[in-house]
Amino acid sequence: MRVAVDAMGGDHAPLEVVRGAIRALTEEAELNVVLVGREAEIRVEIEAAKAEAEFPAVGERLSIVHAEQVVGCDENPLEALRKKKDNSIVKSFGLVAEGHADAVVSAGNTGAVVGAATLIWRMIPGIRRAGIAVAVGTKDQHTVLVDVGANVHCKPIHLLHYGIMASIFAELALGHKNPKVALLNIGAEEAKGNPLVKETMQLLTKAPLNFIGSVEGNDIFDHRADVVVCEGFVGNVMLKVSEGLSATLHARFEDIVGKIVKTHPSPALAEAIADFRRATDYAEIGGAPLLGVNGTCLICHGRSDRRALGNAMKLAGRFVKANVVQTIQEGVAAHQEGES
Repeated sequence: MRVAVDAMGGDHAPLEVVRGAIRALTEEAELNVVLVGREAEIRVEIEAAKAEAEFPAVGERLSIVHAEQVVGCDENPLEALRKKKDNSIVKSFGLVAEGHADAVVSAGNTGAVVGAATLIWRMIPGIRRAGIAVAVGTKDQHTVLVDVGANVHCKPIHLLHYGIMASIFAELALGHKNPKVALLNIGAEEAKGNPLVKETMQLLTKAPLNFIGSVEGNDIFDHRADVVVCEGFVGNVMLKVSEGLSATLHARFEDIVGKIVKTHPSPALAEAIADFRRATDYAEIGGAPLLGVNGTCLICHGRSDRRALGNAMKLAGRFVKANVVQTIQEGVAAHQEGES
């Protein structure tokens, strides 16, 4: 499992990317990581890790491919891809296209990542738009929310494809058997929703899915469904609100309980705090798969730290090992045959 990692992507690159790679290689013996970016800067961080005794004996499982240019998060994605031919994002996808890597992980410019994946890898036959699928922590497990920002101008057919692909992802990667698929709406009643939602409802009802109808935003966290489908604009707003709330609750909870632990030390209470964070922190998953493109790509938050990035690299390896993309291709093809 060879993962090409955009070493220059993210708010804390390349430091956190390098440390994330070291963390992933330490925890996953079958993983190989190719750091793509400015070699001199990457080597500085590797040497710093060695000096701090944080560098394990990973041997040739960690390598570097030089890319001189960087696409900034504030740049126009398509313009940057056109002008900067030797950038770390494009070169990462190129390594997979050329057979030198099996997956890509990036915390860089999301638009540029989606654009590069679409241009270099192309779409899975039958899929018209890519979608970003996020595993949202709920009360007892994870719900897949798709799309959260790749496509803000959706058509009903796009949302249908998201439901099909995310259902396969939920089953293979998260272990949900016959995943329950729902459509995000302003109410559960059939009459609710805008034209996009109503038309999509008809398509999902006819699709070979375990479709349960509409759910509201609060139903996501009650795990009413294993997969919740929505357009990218709504999904991105939903994701950012939930992440902000989660971070606030983490800080408040740890502040209150932390004071109790200081005066009344309790290993059980300290572990409860850790369990709470593990259950709701996006860094535990690390990255969100870009579904619909003809390859394995994990997109990370720009603010991701080494833990999140390392977990994303491990998840990318599991995707490759489980043949998730191939299974999605087969599932989409089967759906098309059923329609013809």
